Amino acid sequence: MSLYRTWRPKTFSELVGQDAVVHTLTSALETGRLAHAYLFSGPRGSGKTSAAKILARCFNCQKGVTATPDNTCENCLAILNGTAMDVIELDAASNRGIDQIRDLREAVQFAPTMMRKKVYIIDEAHMLTKEGANAFLKTLEEPPEHAVFILATTEPEKLPPTILSRCQRYTFRRISVPVMMERMRQIAAGEKITIDNDALAAIAYRADGGLRDALTMLEQAAAFAQGQVTAETIDVAFGATGRTYATQILDQVMARDASAVLKTIDEASDGGADLQVLMRTLIAELRNMLVARIDPDLLAQDVPAEDLQAAVRRAGKTTQAQVIRAVRLLAEALATARASGHPRLELESALLRFILIGEDSTLDALAARVSALEERKSPSPPSPDRPLELPKSAPAKKSEPPAITKEALRNSPASLQKVKSSWNAVRTRIEAEDQPLAAPLSHAVLEALDDGTLTIRLTQDYEADILRDRKTLIEEALADVLGAPMRVNIAGRRKSRGPSVETEVSDASAADDPVDLLQYASERIR
Repeated sequence: MSLYRTWRPKTFSELVGQDAVVHTLTSALETGRLAHAYLFSGPRGSGKTSAAKILARCFNCQKGVTATPDNTCENCLAILNGTAMDVIELDAASNRGIDQIRDLREAVQFAPTMMRKKVYIIDEAHMLTKEGANAFLKTLEEPPEHAVFILATTEPEKLPPTILSRCQRYTFRRISVPVMMERMRQIAAGEKITIDNDALAAIAYRADGGLRDALTMLEQAAAFAQGQVTAETIDVAFGATGRTYATQILDQVMARDASAVLKTIDEASDGGADLQVLMRTLIAELRNMLVARIDPDLLAQDVPAEDLQAAVRRAGKTTQAQVIRAVRLLAEALATARASGHPRLELESALLRFILIGEDSTLDALAARVSALEERKSPSPPSPDRPLELPKSAPAKKSEPPAITKEALRNSPASLQKVKSSWNAVRTRIEAEDQPLAAPLSHAVLEALDDGTLTIRLTQDYEADILRDRKTLIEEALADVLGAPMRVNIAGRRKSRGPSVETEVSDASAADDPVDLLQYASERIR
């Protein structure tokens, strides 16, 4: 017998992941507040049919209506074995027409043969035809005293409102990964299946909230492995999942490593991964990062501890605006991929647009850059009500400028040509300390080197402001690479509101002048 049947819950206490449903049904049974019709809705494999069978035993246990059937009396055993004549299971997918419902209406009038209640469990209730639902409505509206109807469905919105209004509704939630892993661990121990934690997590993520699917995969993996089940066993048995590639891609995206991202996508494509599924997995992981920034305790309810720590770590490397932008880019890519039929191209384009944000001229990219600057300059103060602190991006180090004499600057052996030839190495050192500087540095122009002072020109003033704040870091990187002291002057150019007046912005004046972002954005989209 399959694991999901062998380990089907027999009492409400064994129904995992549905605490609200269990509490409400238990209270109703204990207080005698019973209904004649129940609607159990939720994702597949979440326990709807199991709960319906438990409820049937609660009604018909020989010790009386109870929230804890003994499962040993004649009635309980008959229901457990599927031989009870007064508990009828119907599949609405194959008994959906008006003729079948008319037969049910006639049969329901007869009193139960042995039990207290005649229980009808109607699975996939949303599959009833319009005529069948209308025929069923009269019975549901005025049922005999001895009849109870339990409707189970994954799509309650497809049922007519007239049926929904006559049922007590119970919504079954998707079972979280930690809860599913713990239940599988218990079952594996009972079945003497050796499986490690990574393999349990791999199965739980694949099951997508359905414990029945998880137990089916566990049984298949155990038969395939013929020994200890590992995460590698799961990948071989069921194929590579997009989640493995998604975590690699996220780390590479956070590091702004475009080449590595493209290589991982190539590996995923060659490995047979569904790239649209990979996009959805990336979006889910980005959602976890957003929740981790706001409330890690909330995320802990949905993911294992290792994944929680990974989400918090990644969230600390970026800003909320950047994560939201990544979600938007991937959501657009997913929608476009469905229509174009080229998911790889759309995925690569979306991720490259996110990584190479300095080359993206859209208002969305501009807003993300400005938000990153504001968040770095004005970090949110810690809340006294929250003892848990999220890891933040490392604050800018405000070290004192190195003691460089005018004589040392004049005698510096560095030339402008030498600085230009070494500029890539200088940028690498700077970006290793402060990754967000990559975008403005990519637009910087080395303009002049006079008396040991290097003038760096930027055409956008907000990027010049960013580099001015980190001028000490730039000077230190130049000294390390060139082996000679050097001062830096950051220059920008700002257009005034007049039609033809153009004013240069230098270190002395730019700090006090606000950046006209609206004017800049208007110019970029013309």
